[in-house]
Amino acid sequence: MPPRQAFGNITEFATEEDLRNLALDLDAMRVQSLLICERVLGPHHKDTLFRLMYRGAAYADDLRYQKCIDLWRRALEIRVEKDSILYSDTCFTAQALVRLFVDLNLKALDLAVNSGAPRYEDEPKFSDVLATFKLLADRIAQSRLLLEIRPVYKRQQESFDRILKCLTHLIYLLVETAKTEEEEELVRQSVTDLVKVNPHSASTGDTLLHLCVSRLNTIKSSYFADDGQFIFPSMSVIKLLLECGAPVNARNESHSTPLHVAANPYNFYSALVELLLEHGAHLDQPNRNRDCPLTLISINPANSICLTNYTSLKCMAASAVIKYKVPYVGQVPATLETFVNYHDPAF
Repeated sequence: MPPRQAFGNITEFATEEDLRNLALDLDAMRVQSLLICERVLGPHHKDTLFRLMYRGAAYADDLRYQKCIDLWRRALEIRVEKDSILYSDTCFTAQALVRLFVDLNLKALDLAVNSGAPRYEDEPKFSDVLATFKLLADRIAQSRLLLEIRPVYKRQQESFDRILKCLTHLIYLLVETAKTEEEEELVRQSVTDLVKVNPHSASTGDTLLHLCVSRLNTIKSSYFADDGQFIFPSMSVIKLLLECGAPVNARNESHSTPLHVAANPYNFYSALVELLLEHGAHLDQPNRNRDCPLTLISINPANSICLTNYTSLKCMAASAVIKYKVPYVGQVPATLETFVNYHDPAF
């Protein structure tokens, strides 16, 4: 079996003397047990995967986070290769790894803010975050197509939606850990490639932008306590998505746009709403409940945005056409017809 980075490029002992030299090094013996297990049972065996996750968790308990990341990344690679991202155990592994990344990043931020010290060495590495992001993102399009095949299993839909949430958190981590211009360009290109796929959740039709403006976008894992830490809405992630071409007026299953989600009181943040408006979000685009962002924002006492600056005559005319049921289908250019349709809650 070739040396693997997850095991520190250590190879299996070959002689009795090699074993005696390792006998007093408990950590080295545990790595040897993982190597032997993978050789004998194969990498896809459930016991091999269980041992990788268990040993990784033990490293995390000992505050040896990088070793945990190495093993959990290896487990995730095997899961994706063996079962796809729609499998519940793959989703479980991805959530555990991404949650570890997020917790380490938040600890590094807290340390930097409270002590003024530079971010410490246990923060997640950019290379680890990028590799995990690409591993999941490269398979998102194919998996979404599989969900179009009937019958659709609810568990697979839930796994897909959780992986999509993992990807939004990984984008946040990429922004946080990119230190050089080369890394920032890699982030921009990777996110652009994902945006072009236009992934959206299987259950609600939410796009990446819908998820990133919502406070409800969290990751839960049985390996970590649910301590109520929120990183979304994230201005840096939303700005990056918009710059990479994320459709600002995309609608989910309820015909709500990201601006609808951002206008909800529990998500509301004036700078966030203003950012969406500056990138072309429509204030008067109704959802299936006939709610418009304009109304939701206007009644919010925390609002300080002058909405008149973002109201166009074109939108007002389209709303009037819908309100007074003026016939327009086939009587206006196709592009204008599509624009008017956006203002129709029944469309």
